[in-house]
Amino acid sequence: MTISPSPGTAEPARAASPLTISEQGAFWVGVGRKPTEAGTAAEAAMYVQYQIPADLRHPLPVVMVHGGGGQGTDYLSTPDGRPGWATRFLQAGYAVYVVDRPGHGRSPYHPDVLGPIEGAAPTYEFIRWLFCDGAGRPGSQWPGSGEVGDDSALDQVMASQGPTLPTFAENEEQMRRCGAELLDRIGPAVLITHSMGAPFGWSVADARPGLVKAVVSIEPIGPPFIELPGLGKLEWGLTAAPITYEPPVRTPEELRLRLREAGGDGLQDCLVQDEQAGPVRSLPGLQGFPIAVVAADTSPFAPFQHGVADYLAQAGADAELLRLADLGLTGNGHLPMGEKNSDDVAEALMTWLNKRLADVEETSR
Repeated sequence: MTISPSPGTAEPARAASPLTISEQGAFWVGVGRKPTEAGTAAEAAMYVQYQIPADLRHPLPVVMVHGGGGQGTDYLSTPDGRPGWATRFLQAGYAVYVVDRPGHGRSPYHPDVLGPIEGAAPTYEFIRWLFCDGAGRPGSQWPGSGEVGDDSALDQVMASQGPTLPTFAENEEQMRRCGAELLDRIGPAVLITHSMGAPFGWSVADARPGLVKAVVSIEPIGPPFIELPGLGKLEWGLTAAPITYEPPVRTPEELRLRLREAGGDGLQDCLVQDEQAGPVRSLPGLQGFPIAVVAADTSPFAPFQHGVADYLAQAGADAELLRLADLGLTGNGHLPMGEKNSDDVAEALMTWLNKRLADVEETSR
């Protein structure tokens, strides 16, 4: 199967040659059975679509995990209709697996299985604040005006939004279960996660030691131990559901915390473990592979991304804070895979990933 750029679409030089796919398909993981009053229903599963390029140049596949109430379409194309990161990673020679987390997209939400839908429907006002606040200002990377009723890119994002599972913990339980089964099926992989999908990386790495070879966490949910009304609290640091600590932690209250000053203008003070209160507990499931915490400069998540990276590093993870602005990529918000410079961001992440994986391979020799 050969894919060429659509006629009339402005494509960068990197995309000029056709992309040949050797194999593609789709499947669900995490399919269970749940008794209901009407009979036996399928437990919440996770939809996975995959493509393998004919020119496969990287041994590790990439799993792309969306955030919030979105779906895997976040990676398939940009809101203004350009090829998304799934295509760009394929062109670079990666096998790509794009998921719809349980209860999202092609992994349908049914109240009999996942519980009642709570809260209001996603609104333009919230999505505009989250993804395109600042659109229209010089240097903004949002591919539209950001104005409700006058932004087709915003319309496309809104059309993709659906309900989220009632709590952080329920989201993570489903992600951990289905993500572990996916890696059992495809083997070692790189995880690219976004926003509320970030715990997919932390929990699946914890559940399947040795199968996660790198995590690129785009604008992850945080800061550590945050509580959001109606969704719950990240009680275990970066997760709401239990995660393995060493020495073991039976309850989150055993984690002794202190507030670390951010030390920079516009940055938020964030919680870390208190070294003065006893030994810092490690996160053994998140060790032995590189982690990038990717921060955009105009996102509402920007003030606390250092806190996520700090918490990981303090717990023994090989975590690095990648500020896009430090890489010369400015004007980005919370959805860099959908913005005007999405190709440049993808290339920067692939450069980091290839270097870090090569470093790990060299060290292991």
